[in-house]
Amino acid sequence: MDPFPFTSPVRMRTTAPVVRTTKPALFALVLALGSSVSQAEIGSNESAGEFHTTIGIIHGLGEVVGTGLAADGEGFLVSVGYNYTDDLSLNGRYEVADFDIYQNFRLTLDRKFDLTDDLSLHLLGGYTWQNLLARSVQTDAILTNAGLCWERGSWFFGANYSRVFALDTSTNFRDRGLSTDLPEKHSDLFEVIAGYRMSENCSVILSYERQFGGDTQIQMKKHVVLGVRLKL
Repeated sequence: MDPFPFTSPVRMRTTAPVVRTTKPALFALVLALGSSVSQAEIGSNESAGEFHTTIGIIHGLGEVVGTGLAADGEGFLVSVGYNYTDDLSLNGRYEVADFDIYQNFRLTLDRKFDLTDDLSLHLLGGYTWQNLLARSVQTDAILTNAGLCWERGSWFFGANYSRVFALDTSTNFRDRGLSTDLPEKHSDLFEVIAGYRMSENCSVILSYERQFGGDTQIQMKKHVVLGVRLKL
């Protein structure tokens, strides 16, 4: 049984040994679930010395450029952060969609600048590691991000621009017995976020992200996250 619903007629094998034959739509699926990489901590309200965590579910859709092949699926994420100061935080995030299909880990620093009482600028940078198809493809990349957050009462809204600089992509993936090259490619993404604070320590967050630039062969058409953020 296929672990996720596909928008194109694709079957995949995830049994050992690691996947040796597959279709391009599978890459669309794993990248759709995992392309969201470097969001600023929009809506954060932690003070120096406080921790926070976010738990959420993911829905993604990816497309192989120029082929019409696409796939969608679900996964989940867990993140933990620590505020060194009121405006500087260290954040770690882990995403997964079936441990044999997709995993992503990232570690970032987020700097917040208050522009007005309601508006803040977020600048973020860090590192990410991505594993596709039980380590058939692994990528190391540098993350950069700039975001704006507007808050009014219990509501907060934000927008993020992200740039992903791929450093190294290693693969042992084979399609019909032939090696498949996945070169290092950069990408640009844009995300919008809405959130509501149910209390001082608990917020509900909904985000939508889409790739709009870069020279990747597989593009993320959408990446939707519904999560709960807790101040510890």
